[in-house]
Amino acid sequence: MTPFASNLPRRYPGLKPFDRTQSAVFYGRREDAVRLTNMIVQQRLMVLFAKSGIGKTSILQAGSAPSLEQQNFAPVFIRLDNTSMPLTESVGNLLEKHPFTGGRDNTGLRPGQPVTLWERMKRLEFDLDGLPATPVLVLDQFEEVFTLAHSDISRRNFIMELADLVNESMPESIRTGLLQGFQSGDAGLTADIMHWWEKQPDLRVVISIRSDFLHLLDEISPLIPGILRNRYQLQPLNRKQAEEAIALPANAPDGPYASPRFRFQPAAMDQIINFLAGREKEDSQQPADDFSLLKKQDEIESFNLQILCQYVEEKIIGEKKQEGFEVTPVFYGEQKGLEHEIRDFYKKQLQSLPAAYARKTGVELEQPAQMVAIVQRLIEESLVTPNDRRCSMVDDYLIASYPGVSQDFLDVLVDSRLLRKENRLNDFYYEISHDTLLPAVIESRNLRRRQERADQERAEYETKLAEEARRREEVEAQLAAMRKQRRMARMVAVTSIITLLVSLGFGIWFVRDYINSARDQLNIANKNVEAELYGAAIPGYEEIMDHPYRCLVLKHTKPRVIVSDELNIARQLQVIYNTVEDSIAKGDQYFFKDDYVPALRGYYGAKDWQNKYNQLNWKLSPISDSTGRIWRVDSIRIIARFNTLGYRIENARKAMIKEFKIRQRDFEAFNEARVWGQALRNLERMDQLLPDQEVDLDLLKKELNLEENPRDYVHRELKKCRDELKKLNY
Repeated sequence: MTPFASNLPRRYPGLKPFDRTQSAVFYGRREDAVRLTNMIVQQRLMVLFAKSGIGKTSILQAGSAPSLEQQNFAPVFIRLDNTSMPLTESVGNLLEKHPFTGGRDNTGLRPGQPVTLWERMKRLEFDLDGLPATPVLVLDQFEEVFTLAHSDISRRNFIMELADLVNESMPESIRTGLLQGFQSGDAGLTADIMHWWEKQPDLRVVISIRSDFLHLLDEISPLIPGILRNRYQLQPLNRKQAEEAIALPANAPDGPYASPRFRFQPAAMDQIINFLAGREKEDSQQPADDFSLLKKQDEIESFNLQILCQYVEEKIIGEKKQEGFEVTPVFYGEQKGLEHEIRDFYKKQLQSLPAAYARKTGVELEQPAQMVAIVQRLIEESLVTPNDRRCSMVDDYLIASYPGVSQDFLDVLVDSRLLRKENRLNDFYYEISHDTLLPAVIESRNLRRRQERADQERAEYETKLAEEARRREEVEAQLAAMRKQRRMARMVAVTSIITLLVSLGFGIWFVRDYINSARDQLNIANKNVEAELYGAAIPGYEEIMDHPYRCLVLKHTKPRVIVSDELNIARQLQVIYNTVEDSIAKGDQYFFKDDYVPALRGYYGAKDWQNKYNQLNWKLSPISDSTGRIWRVDSIRIIARFNTLGYRIENARKAMIKEFKIRQRDFEAFNEARVWGQALRNLERMDQLLPDQEVDLDLLKKELNLEENPRDYVHRELKKCRDELKKLNY
């Protein structure tokens, strides 16, 4: 790469959002950008929300901003991340210094009075190329109002002033001041001045916020009643959109860019898209509801796409490829090359966490390397099942389980695109951000475990060597003392005896070493069983069984019988354990697809199998005379999993009831309006939401204040509705 090329812009920005200057290479969001722009133009206030990493900032800056400017709207992008001054003052300063601010209207100036946002927007004049323009205040990453260290007073004042802007209401302080002045006969308050004050500022406000913080907007709805009325949800890229976002920037003629124009071979495009979608080409026709895949098929997150495309572009620049170069799978290293880049991304993001945490909180970590190791264990142990699948975990559990991990640190993991955060009925769940990261996480976990085992074995070996050295020194010291105390006449005899004893001692040590080695290996395998690490325990038992001499030295305990028993126990436990994990995974998959009844079935199934697992653990656990029962598996772990299942069942039940009540309310409205088609659709969804368990049905009945079984109620209303449709010849 030449120094000149290194300073030129890239076709793919990577993790950075697209800015206004990159609109020429912003593809894949054309329809979203059009809809979003139309909503901004037509509505005084609108809310854009999406999960982290979907591309909210990019679509606003590179998608909507150019279209808005063409329609004489001046987009003003504002970040609310300055905690050194009140929010209102910070926003006011940004507005005053913005390039689109062309002049100021000082009509009705109130010297010495505080300037509100409402008044500031009335006085500021915005222009584009010398022509008056309507300002569009884009409040990007609005969640920072609540998550950063803003004072409560600053936050409250800002929201109140924002409410005045979007509600088109004059601030009460200004209205009171004008009224008092008018009543006191202020000559400056002429009819023209009063008319100027009554006119509302013409503007648009866009709030961009992560979907897991959307509930915070509902909390301020008493001040801004229509805050969620006009909202737009940005979804992950689908396959077609992803193909546009990959292929079109590569061939964009406008420039200059650091890379020449290039294109992707169809085979390369298919492989990259399949990789980003979380599946291989050969299983691309597999149904999306296959339980073997904890994936959302053909949903592609922008940040993953940008990581891989940036990798390809930098490789083209580095190898000085010519214009028209065709990217093949061989060029980027096939599937392994894509996985390697994601692995590097995982490693880099882990190492950058301390700096990212310091930027977000202003606090430097005392032991950054130790904290990175803790977070690595959190991701690799708590968010990956023993069967190497993604799973989600509630924030309270993660914070309680890992020392030093706080809500701020979890948010940093989300910002770094390592984790995804989901708000489920007022509980926050975290999971690995995308399936493409899973192989990197698993590889890192396995490497770390191997290193930890090697370190442990090395420490044990060094300890054993040190102990033997200490014993040799003691023997040598004793021999030296004996040599000093014995007469020369008896030295030969004494030496012979000592030599014989030492030889016998080393012989005994040699045999004992075999015994201890076998016992240590057996203990390690037993501890793996206790920790539910059956994948490590079973090969450990099998290795002992494959070394008969090592077992024969344990003749007093008949190790061949013991090892075979322990191996069978581990295999029995593993079978049921995998079934528990599969049932939980099945429930999680449906829960995140908002299919709450199948999710409940999965969770209840997991609960049943968990009971069988617990019973088997009890049956297979021997009883000690002195300490009571010696558990094959730590019973605390089983209890903890029961707790997580309880959380999952409760959350799925709440979600089911909540959606059922919404559907019932809509059904009753359509039923009263005699709109039978809409009423029927709501009833059919209510029928799908009916739970299997009697306890859930009873709870649903109670929540709905029904006198009858909810199933009878729904089926009766379904029949009535279908009869009405038949009368209309549907």
